[in-house]
Amino acid sequence: MPIPPPKSTPAQPNHILDCKLLLEPHFQQIVEEAQATGWRPEVVALALSELATARLEMLAASAATGQAIKARNKRH
Repeated sequence: MPIPPPKSTPAQPNHILDCKLLLEPHFQQIVEEAQATGWRPEVVALALSELATARLEMLAASAATGQAIKARNKRH
């Protein structure tokens, strides 16, 4: 099932909620598939939470690297 593009912009208050509503069926499918193979619900939830946290950390590190490169280029 495809994920439709955003209907709102990041500046709009419901932007994150809109994304959550669109992703929720995909999320539930992953959870159900993992549990159907024997993974306990709390393990699946923790694994998904840790993956999301790692993704946020990667995005933050990437943004910081980009800013550092821009700042270095301005000095040279």
